[in-house]
Amino acid sequence: MMTSPLARLVFALTALLLPLSALAGSVSFQLSLTVPELTVTNQGNGSAYYPAVFRLLADGSWSQLAAVDKPAELAAGARMKLTWPELRPREQLPPLERMQPVMVRFFDQAGVGFGQISFFHTPPAAKTTLRASYAGGLLQVEAPDAVFSIAASWLLWPLEEGIRPIHLPVRFEHRQPPAQRIDWLRQGREPIKLDTGGAQPEAMLLHETGQGFVLQRVPNGGLQGREQRAVWLNATKTFYAAALIALALAAGFMLLQYLRRPRRSAAA
Repeated sequence: MMTSPLARLVFALTALLLPLSALAGSVSFQLSLTVPELTVTNQGNGSAYYPAVFRLLADGSWSQLAAVDKPAELAAGARMKLTWPELRPREQLPPLERMQPVMVRFFDQAGVGFGQISFFHTPPAAKTTLRASYAGGLLQVEAPDAVFSIAASWLLWPLEEGIRPIHLPVRFEHRQPPAQRIDWLRQGREPIKLDTGGAQPEAMLLHETGQGFVLQRVPNGGLQGREQRAVWLNATKTFYAAALIALALAAGFMLLQYLRRPRRSAAA
């Protein structure tokens, strides 16, 4: 069967416009603590480069743990072991350290930095939450309606700058600002505004209440993953609608050409 140039064009358009999958590796960690040893396992299907682990101290600073083995690449399924320096019973620790917050920081294969925060003793979810969201590239947290319900809040976040730093020579050095404590009695009604990094990562608010700490999670700004996608993957619905209309028109022209072809009469 002869294939017309128009048919070949339609086939090419079809191949280009069909939804394509953008495969990207994911990285997540499982942590296991058996004092004095901490084990971190990469449960994702991608590699984590230059991983480092930090624990949160009572003053809000992140203290890096010493690695028994310090791999440059932690492949999928691989483990790294670190020394846990705190040997006191958990009940003797300051309230913030008692939850044992830990952050794993790493770089992806492009040199973009990420962080994952987890707790060995996760506080209960907050029933009373604060209005918190990203606005103008900054994380904004509004004061509680009643300061007596939430006296203070600790703001935790993994600093993530997105792809901006890889425009320059990448330095595989981890930089994490300390957690910030907000005393709402002193702060008053003014909202807190904080730069958590260009990628606007998910943040956590640890609220100090009369019943102890409670946890509120603040969604990310919706930029994670989009910066490194091709432009056509971020196309709007209008673009896809126009592409489908063009494909339908091309198919219609091909059908019309087929119907107009002269038919050969059957031989007697």
